[in-house]
Amino acid sequence: MGEENNNKKNKITLVLVVVAFLSPVILSWVVFNYTDIGQGRGTSNKGDLITPVRPIDNLAMIDPMNADRKETLHGKWSMVFVTDSCADVCMDNVYRMRQIHMMMDKHSLRVQKVLLLTAQRPEELAKLFTNYAGQQVVNPDLVDVDVLLEKFKLEASDNPLTNSRIYIVDPLGNLMMKFEPDANPRDIMTDLKKLLRASRIG
Repeated sequence: MGEENNNKKNKITLVLVVVAFLSPVILSWVVFNYTDIGQGRGTSNKGDLITPVRPIDNLAMIDPMNADRKETLHGKWSMVFVTDSCADVCMDNVYRMRQIHMMMDKHSLRVQKVLLLTAQRPEELAKLFTNYAGQQVVNPDLVDVDVLLEKFKLEASDNPLTNSRIYIVDPLGNLMMKFEPDANPRDIMTDLKKLLRASRIG
């Protein structure tokens, strides 16, 4: 009987030691992933929520590398870059969006990369996008570009064509987050994953 009691005490002690060891790790993981605590811990390049959100119509898009592919803005989480034509800064962001999309792992099918260009035809981009399969471009023939640009003008002094931000649009078409040009791609990926974990849409 004494030996059985000792065995029980030993098991309880072992369980308590394991719990004491794992508790801080589990607590840290929960706090980091499911609360806002620590969001101001020295980084200035996390995404900024846009409030109130700005609804955007369901835009038709073109894949310069695959003319048969027909996608629309609604239905997926979209990373959107806005500019006039795709020069160096644009291509840097096309690269960033590709890397973020690759880092999304199992979530990548819920996310798309979108360009809104005001002064360049999508068919002119095929040579530029040889290494960027799946890059979507808003079809300029089916939108009022000026009206659409107003959606991305968040302040009176804003010029969406030159501010070099990456925007996030949810699957319902709501413009709801922006990242400044110096945002770390891993921060964008982290914020996107949090949004996807919290959402059942898209």
